[in-house]
Amino acid sequence: MRRRTDGDETWLRLQQWIKGQKPAERMAALILDSEGYKSIDPSHPLGGRDGLKDLVCIKDDLNWIAACYFPRTQKQFNEIKAKFKNDLEGVESNNVDGIVFITNQELTLGERQQLKDIKESTEVEIYHLDRIAYLLDKPENYGIRLEFLDIELTSEEQLSFIATRDQKLHKLTDMIGRLLDDYSSFKNNDSIDDDVRTEDEVSEAIEELFDKIWYDRHQMLRHRVLNEGEEIHPEIWEGALASAERIEDKYGKENLGPWTDFEWGMLNGKLSALRWFFGDDWDMLDT
Repeated sequence: MRRRTDGDETWLRLQQWIKGQKPAERMAALILDSEGYKSIDPSHPLGGRDGLKDLVCIKDDLNWIAACYFPRTQKQFNEIKAKFKNDLEGVESNNVDGIVFITNQELTLGERQQLKDIKESTEVEIYHLDRIAYLLDKPENYGIRLEFLDIELTSEEQLSFIATRDQKLHKLTDMIGRLLDDYSSFKNNDSIDDDVRTEDEVSEAIEELFDKIWYDRHQMLRHRVLNEGEEIHPEIWEGALASAERIEDKYGKENLGPWTDFEWGMLNGKLSALRWFFGDDWDMLDT
């Protein structure tokens, strides 16, 4: 059966959640990670006393607890409010600055404000049904959506994901160009050591690392397509095969793996370091 469009499939599967607390907490952790929360530490997703917190995390130099509320269907607001008030007690008992309330419930603007007004001295962030559905329908979160909601990508979403990835690459390329221009001016200073890498060397190193990591991931995808029946839009797959052939011609198949765990770690570490130097966050390894 064809899935619902216009975001309705994501919205309905969230609202009709049947998977229980453990996957809800794990999905919530990944959503918070995509929103810039750091040092995310789940309490007891497999069950047990959690001290009025499902997760602890940090954002904007503030310490947060997170509480997940994923019942199977829409509840009355008084039930949602009672659950929130109980979770809110964890702010004081855990000596943190605020609470992130993550729920698959519909909440109007007025209802969200009511929750925030319960304790005005506490920072409150609410991830309600529509907000979560929006986040999971963003290209960068398709993987989370697939894992926890079993919603596969449409052909249009596959194209959107590739376009989003390419936009990031173009942005990185522009940033590298600007920084290399600045570096060129800096290097003209006679006091700079002649052993400093040239602009071309840095650019070529990033390109080579990008190509080799992409090629290895392509080979894993190729295995799934040929042996496990995974389906890719024909237009996208044709382009991927052409890109793989281009990389093989450029570097030689003998220089494209397979890699040991150590070699694979070195490749990704080098790419992460160069991208960090040029303005990306650490561990940005999207290829």
